[in-house]
Amino acid sequence: MLVECQDCGAMVDGEIIASYEDFDEKADMKGKYSFLKCPRCARPFIVLQVDDGPGWDEPIRLYPLRESRISAAIPDAIRLAYEEARICLRGKAYTAAAIMCRKTLEGICEAHKITSRNLATSLKEMKDQGIIENRLFEWADALRISGNEAAHSVTVSISAQDARDILEFTNALLEYVFTFQDKFEEFKKRRGASGFATLPQDQRINPLG
Repeated sequence: MLVECQDCGAMVDGEIIASYEDFDEKADMKGKYSFLKCPRCARPFIVLQVDDGPGWDEPIRLYPLRESRISAAIPDAIRLAYEEARICLRGKAYTAAAIMCRKTLEGICEAHKITSRNLATSLKEMKDQGIIENRLFEWADALRISGNEAAHSVTVSISAQDARDILEFTNALLEYVFTFQDKFEEFKKRRGASGFATLPQDQRINPLG
C-alpha cells in the first residue's frame, strides 16, 4: 500500500501489519483502518481507506499527522526561512534545519524592529517589551543556542529528534507571535480594555440571590 513517509521523504510501499474494517450505517459506507510499517526505515503508519460503493479509496494517513501549514499572517521572508528549515528536515539535513530555525528567530526580531548587536540581546528585548513571555523566551533562547552550536562548531551534529523538536518550538513561536497574540489583542478590544465586557448594574447577577 503506497503511503508517504516523512522520514524517507518519499512514497513507499507500506507493509500491512494489521487491518480493521468498520461499517458506518448512517453514511452507508465502509472504512478500513490499517497499521503499516515503512519498508525503508520501519516507521509506523495508520491509514484510513473508505469504500462508499466503487471500492476502496486511496489511503489517508492518520498518523503521523501531516505537517501543519503556518499562518498566512507570518511575513514572507520569515515564512521562507521556516519552510527551508522544514525542507532540510525532510532531507535529513538536521544541522542545517537548526541553523535555518535560528535564522527564523532573527527574522522574528527584525519584524518587531529589534536589531540589537546579537540575537541573545534581541530576544531579551522582545521579552522586556512583552512580545514574548518567560516560557517562550526560554524556548527561543534554547533554539538560539542550538542554532549557534550548529553554525559555529563543525564537531556539533544535531540529531533527527532534536531537529524535529527545534522545528516544532520554532513553529510555536511563530504562531504565538504572529497569530495568537494578534487574535488576543483583537479579543481584548472587543471585550473591553480589561478583557471582559462590563454589564450594566441592573443586569448583573447577584450570587446571593
